[in-house]
Amino acid sequence: MKRARILLADDDLHVLATVHKLLQTDFEIVDMVSDGPSLVAAAFELQPDVIITDISMPKLNGIEAIRQIRGLLPGIKCIFLTMHGASGYRREAQSIGATGYVLKSSAREELNQAIRHAMEDPA
Repeated sequence: MKRARILLADDDLHVLATVHKLLQTDFEIVDMVSDGPSLVAAAFELQPDVIITDISMPKLNGIEAIRQIRGLLPGIKCIFLTMHGASGYRREAQSIGATGYVLKSSAREELNQAIRHAMEDPA
């Protein structure tokens, strides 16, 4: 399997740094952004294999940013990495085509596997 190109988005710089460190050995991190409009711009410019994004971000939340991105770049996989465990958020993420949904509290155990699953998913 090719080394997946990952775009990270979270408004918490500590979370970005932690996730980068967690993933950098197995994946290529192409950029890290901290708000929705920057996520949309970076996705169109870099066209990563997988976007890992939080839901709650300034200016444009992660769900709306992914909705815009997938409208024009439907092949990009998306994994939400969030603190929102409520099923309504998960359903909304799935409705826009999210490949994965990982709680931040489980990232260390589940994020790598979610990325591998996303890369195997033909949709």
